[in-house]
Amino acid sequence: MAIIYALSSAIFGGMQPVLLKKSATRALPTIITFLKSGTSFFVLLIFVMFYMPSWYAYITPKTLMLVSLCSFIGPIVAWYFYVRAMKSLDITIVHPLVNSYPAISILLDLIFFGIVPKFIALLGFVLILIGLFYMRHSDKKRRTGERHALLFALITAVLWGINTFLFKIVLFEIPPIVMTLLRAFFAMLFLLIFNLVVFKNGIIKEIKKVILQEVILAGIAGDFLSMFFFFLAIKHGMLYIVLPLSATSPFMSAVYAHIFLKEDIDTLRISGIVFIVLGGILVGLGNL
Repeated sequence: MAIIYALSSAIFGGMQPVLLKKSATRALPTIITFLKSGTSFFVLLIFVMFYMPSWYAYITPKTLMLVSLCSFIGPIVAWYFYVRAMKSLDITIVHPLVNSYPAISILLDLIFFGIVPKFIALLGFVLILIGLFYMRHSDKKRRTGERHALLFALITAVLWGINTFLFKIVLFEIPPIVMTLLRAFFAMLFLLIFNLVVFKNGIIKEIKKVILQEVILAGIAGDFLSMFFFFLAIKHGMLYIVLPLSATSPFMSAVYAHIFLKEDIDTLRISGIVFIVLGGILVGLGNL
């Protein structure tokens, strides 16, 4: 069952960027992220109330501070750049690039905790760098605006790497499902305040630019179902099985993008996806 759960996590995780692609080309990133985070929070709240009725017992001033920091860096700032990247670039470029974030986590573990990565993790780091090189050269006709979008995707990867590092610290204090719930709550809260201040009475007009049903589905698929199946996979199987299978979500998103968005995938792009995914898998295995 762990294999099925891990693959389900990758399948639902790969849906999220494809579902958000159309809205990313017409609506503002902060509006899209607010709606996605809000959907995630309310669905997760219902789930957690049944799954862990005493979840609130884990809330302390320290956890609130750490989770709010994670929420600001990850769901808010990182997702802002992620959506900006999707506005100009194909999903088959963006998703693998942002999925290279484990390489950043390796560096932070080494710098702050003195954790020397195993050989397999270092090999994964090298594969990620090779994959980034291939992705960078997969479209030599890229316009200047698209080059900026490539930078946005790389910034997202760096921020997600930092957020993963912080996530590990928070998980010493609270269970993963509670962390996910609080993370969605703070992201929704911060973005609600920001959007109300910036857009004031025009927020409804901005929301109308969003393909609402797709953003809601993206929140359910990516932040709830993908994470839910990931937790189930961890519970029922070994990490050396779960991590490689769940890390295949960029392959899933590439398939979805090719089928539903008609994105062309050249040889260099396929090579980049393969190297980045394999690198992420090896990094994960190297941390076991």
